[in-house]
Amino acid sequence: MTIPALTPEGCTERRLHLAQAFDGDLIIINNPRNLYYYASFLTPFPSLSQWGPVYLLLEVNEGGTTLLCHNFAEAAADRSFTDDMEIWSWYDGLKNPDQDIFARGATVLCEYLDSRYRWAKIGIEAGTFPLIPGIKSEDCTDLTPLIGRQRRAKYPDELTCIRSAQDAALAGHQAARREIRPGISEIELFNLICAAVTEAAGVPAMLIGDIISGPRTMEISGGPTKRVLEQGDTVILDLSPMVGGYRADCTATILVDAEPDQAQLNLERALHEAMETGRELLRPGARAADVYQNVMACMALHGFGDGFTHHAGHGLGLGHPEAPFFVPGSDEELVEGDVVTLEPGCYEPGCSGRIEHVFLVKENGAEQLTRHDTHFTQG
Repeated sequence: MTIPALTPEGCTERRLHLAQAFDGDLIIINNPRNLYYYASFLTPFPSLSQWGPVYLLLEVNEGGTTLLCHNFAEAAADRSFTDDMEIWSWYDGLKNPDQDIFARGATVLCEYLDSRYRWAKIGIEAGTFPLIPGIKSEDCTDLTPLIGRQRRAKYPDELTCIRSAQDAALAGHQAARREIRPGISEIELFNLICAAVTEAAGVPAMLIGDIISGPRTMEISGGPTKRVLEQGDTVILDLSPMVGGYRADCTATILVDAEPDQAQLNLERALHEAMETGRELLRPGARAADVYQNVMACMALHGFGDGFTHHAGHGLGLGHPEAPFFVPGSDEELVEGDVVTLEPGCYEPGCSGRIEHVFLVKENGAEQLTRHDTHFTQG
């Protein structure tokens, strides 16, 4: 099995596009998601010891890249795609470091810049860039908006990772439909889903999402508990595994060993029609607010507008959620290459449910990336 990951070619192309858009000398990336986006630097999520300051330095004119990385994350640095790498030691297991790892990282970066880029015009990520003595704010440009726009349109290697994440989530949904039964607890169900997701992914996969049942469905979201499923319960499964650094996000509503009553059939129909109504607008140039309004109008037409109390969907990729956001009043416009979700829902006593699919926005419409069953009946 090929493990999905970003490619050297994709990382190089993204760095080139970023450099071409910045009128300066040096770009410093240190947001963990963007370190992966531009250099495929990714530490295993359970490895808390590998967390710490890591900096990707991109020379705009020459195009060279250097990764400044602490010794605890050297293995991840070795797997990254950069021209050069400098490993600095924080703690070697023998000597007290006498300094917090993030403070030490800022010192290392300051010394590195002072020795090589003293007069450089620097592009940074303002939200994560450390305060460094000697670097004047007027010499720095915040590239966060530029990077955010770039990340909207997915590159081919990103789509490979995203498709793999959706496949893993599909395995989780299929396992849930097999295993849901009266007497099983939410947490037991979660463990079975997690095993199926990991088997499909081929690597340990971080699984988050909502598993709520019975009266808990009125809470809209929440992790699994020890609550035991009963016959006739509604179960809302919103699964979002991370595979290759990228997220899936897909939701189904399942009735436990029961057929839907008329109210539930009406809600099932409303959710699916609302999904299709939203999908019709998924093309470049469409306003996010209009997508929301289409979904809400359909839910209201079926009598479920008051129970639809959240967004109609959102962007998906390295983050969850991320732009664009399908909410009232949003002037964000879809771009070709956006990966987005649509997730109509309703939460009323005795009649709750939500469904969700993921779509790739293309020039003439949208490609559905998720394939899980969204009908209420379990079988």
